[in-house]
Amino acid sequence: MDTVYGYEYTTGTHLIVTDEDAADFLQSQFTNELRPFEAGRCTYGLWLDVKGKVLADSYALCEGEEAFRLISETSEAAVLTEKLEKHIIADDVEIETAEAVTGFALIGEGLESVLAALGLEIPAAGQFIAKGDLRVFLGRRSDQLNCEVVCLNSAAADAVRDACTVQSVEWADADSITLQRISAGFPQVPVEIGPNDMPGEGGLESDAVSFTKGCYLGQEVVARMHNVGRPQRALFVVSGSDTCPESPIAIYNRETKQVGELRTTVEAKEGWLGVALLKHRFASVGDVLLAGDTELTVERVFRDQKGI
Repeated sequence: MDTVYGYEYTTGTHLIVTDEDAADFLQSQFTNELRPFEAGRCTYGLWLDVKGKVLADSYALCEGEEAFRLISETSEAAVLTEKLEKHIIADDVEIETAEAVTGFALIGEGLESVLAALGLEIPAAGQFIAKGDLRVFLGRRSDQLNCEVVCLNSAAADAVRDACTVQSVEWADADSITLQRISAGFPQVPVEIGPNDMPGEGGLESDAVSFTKGCYLGQEVVARMHNVGRPQRALFVVSGSDTCPESPIAIYNRETKQVGELRTTVEAKEGWLGVALLKHRFASVGDVLLAGDTELTVERVFRDQKGI
């Protein structure tokens, strides 16, 4: 069997949204298309403020008529709950902050065998599979085939661990998973793209934003940026050979002009890699910049973006 890598985490957001207006309400707040409101549909998207800035991300799992489960590893439940409750006016919507649960990212071409050991299969794009207390959907971790397996209780988590042991899954640490994510071009919300940033600055317009679904909070600003032209800032992959600097930290060019911010860093085989938000008028691929006393090189655009 091809090698499968596993990574265990705890959800940062686990919300249950129900009641008769739940579907239409979430549609009015989420950047991506939730229709048709059919059980088994899984959609990744963003939650914006009125200025179009990125507050959080999540997968939205439609579990039945007017019943949704919102899951994110890295966005905080309190931030999303506050955002949603602030915009409930006359809607019949109930938002329950569910207990944080264990999730497993599984990566590799042998994934089908691991899922089969749990009585599961690889879900179709845009869909999730529910079996008992497991929820399985395609992930955003790697260029390789990868799934998220979310366990709604400890017994389900134990079952996944046991199956991974039997199937000889190799456990990966956070740095290894981060390197795969950076290589694949999936920005982490809200650390690399967050409350001071627009979706287009992280290249998220291509798969986390719908331009045809109708109105949602922040849509007008996002659409304006998309239609007018490229954003002034963009995410880039940067590298260094010195000690890995702490982040976030301001980035300057040789003329001591601030050109951006180093958002995340991770140790690599030779030195370190990072993700930086840069003003691309003043920073280009190949440039050598400074983060404190540390030199870094701009390696590439983090993900394909309009006009960059």
